[in-house]
Amino acid sequence: MIEDKDAALDSRTSWLISVLGLVLLTLIWGMIFTFTVYSQAIESAFGLSRLRVSTIFSITTAAFMIAGGLIGILIARAPLRPVVAISGVAFALAVGLVQFAASYPVLMFAFGLLGTAGGTVFVIVISLVPQWFDEYEGRAMGITFIGNGLGVLVLPPVWVFLLERMSISRALLVIGWTTAAVILLSSTVYRRPPGVRGTAAASVDVAWIRDRLADRAFVVSLAGFSLLWSWYFVLSVDLVAILTAGGIGRTVAATAFGIVGGVSVITRIAGGAVADRVGIRVTLTSGVVLAAIGMGGLPLVSTPLSMYVVLVLFGIGLGVVAPLFSPILLNRFGAANATALIGIFNIGEAVTAISVPILLNVLTGFSGGYTLPLVLVFVMTLLGGWLFHRGTAPKTA
Repeated sequence: MIEDKDAALDSRTSWLISVLGLVLLTLIWGMIFTFTVYSQAIESAFGLSRLRVSTIFSITTAAFMIAGGLIGILIARAPLRPVVAISGVAFALAVGLVQFAASYPVLMFAFGLLGTAGGTVFVIVISLVPQWFDEYEGRAMGITFIGNGLGVLVLPPVWVFLLERMSISRALLVIGWTTAAVILLSSTVYRRPPGVRGTAAASVDVAWIRDRLADRAFVVSLAGFSLLWSWYFVLSVDLVAILTAGGIGRTVAATAFGIVGGVSVITRIAGGAVADRVGIRVTLTSGVVLAAIGMGGLPLVSTPLSMYVVLVLFGIGLGVVAPLFSPILLNRFGAANATALIGIFNIGEAVTAISVPILLNVLTGFSGGYTLPLVLVFVMTLLGGWLFHRGTAPKTA
């Protein structure tokens, strides 16, 4: 009887899976996406040029999003426990390999493996947690996605602390093996809920993917999801340069992205609670609109006060959008092949991550400033939010 209760939705097992997801995202996101904190240490330790160090980060993020998404498709019907365990072992091997890396290709391979393992776990976390909840789905995803914000807040000072006392290789070992240990621990409990495990579903093959891409609502949702993240990748790459061009001091501008992450931590739980009350799709769309307003106001920023207003809008938007998209997708397109579904959308987001910064730089060079490119990103973000809201509407709507 107790086992049946713990296997039910919104049970103790559900919350354990959510909290473990929080810890996993904190460590994985914090290790991979705080690369800028320890990139100079890698440059010095391995005698690499800045360009080569930059390509290592590009390979890591590409593997995280694209390889992680593709693996999510491949493991759609596989038991999750061994997949999570293998990812933990791969994560440990990747940071272990860094200890013996004596060349640039070996270092690229190690970080590519790191990104692949991290991306696989990420896809599993964001596709599994909403399957374990019904009444508290929004709040559970809000709690889980606190990890993304905590990662970029907590890990940078940890890196600084470690690098003052040891080499970058040893620091990677400490954080990497801690992360691997948590992944392996999570493999003991990460599994699909009984109802989903027993659900008959089409196997994930070329025909399944073709059917999804023939579904107009699916394609509209995929296009919208890819576009609605345009603002985030502009901030990730060029926020400091945009702010300094507007007259904000570089020291102040350098703290800006951390403010976005800090605000988003607070709004992740609040956004989930609001979503449980007023509707998850309406809440997400509101978050996209706020982020778009922030992007539209970014060219006008010229004082610290105006900067903080825009950053708060970005933080609220990120805190609302990040935890809510996966339950929306699973509710609309089904949870039977959840990792494959999230994997496809993860690949769509990767296309945006690669193309939008390039587009921004091209338009900036063409127009001689940031105003035109940022207005375009504002439009792309709103268009993405509208398409995603339309594509994920219930079938009866």
